[in-house]
Parts: sequence; C-alpha cells; structure tokens
Amino acid sequence: MKNILFSFFKNKNKCTHKNALLYANEGYCPDCGKYLKKKYYILRCASCDIKREARLVWGEIVPKDKFCSNCGASEYYIEEIDSINFIDARFAICIKEIANEIKNLHPDTQIWVEEGEKIKQIGTKLS
Repeated sequence: MKNILFSFFKNKNKCTHKNALLYANEGYCPDCGKYLKKKYYILRCASCDIKREARLVWGEIVPKDKFCSNCGASEYYIEEIDSINFIDARFAICIKEIANEIKNLHPDTQIWVEEGEKIKQIGTKLS
C-alpha cells in the first residue's frame, strides 16, 4: 500500500496527455510537448482466447472480472493491435505512449544539384 501511495504522489505532476491525440493516431502533446503515439490493447483469456473486458488500474491493464465468463479461467494475456474496428471498441484499451523514435526535423534547407549544372546564387540587398 505504501508503494502505491508513493507512486501516486510521484506521478502527480506527470502529464496525462488528456488534450493530445484527440483526432489523430500520433502527434505532439500540447501540454508537455512530447511526441506521442496511440496504442490499442485487447485483453484475452489465456485458456480459450476469448476477448475480455479490461480497465486501467494505476497504469496497468487488468481484467474487469476475476474469471473468464466463457471458461472460468483466471489467466490472461494482453494483445497489442494497430487499429480497432467497431466490434473491438468495447474491449480495446487506448494508451497514449511517448514515442521512442522522435522525428529529426532539420531547420536547414538542402539542395542537390546534378553534376555539370552551375549553381546560381541570388543575392538580396539590405537597405
């Protein structure tokens, strides 16, 4: 219990990204500026492989019910899917995760010139 309480206060000032990725699958968070990607997860029964309803508890995906309604098993596994359809919407958990691969944006403009062509420089005068 002490660890749960400690982790709650530790993550109190951490960005929840609630204003990010409302209509897109990836982009920057307007609150913290980190590059995020939406990831979808479905919880399945380890015994009969049926989809089970899930929820997020302290950042961890757990089943809503202790036992599978189809076979009665308690074991489960989590499957990551790329996109959801309307059938999976009831079972899918969407998590906005910080992307490891940040796009390198260069403010420089580069021009490639074929060999043999002359480079023409356009100058501007500042008054």
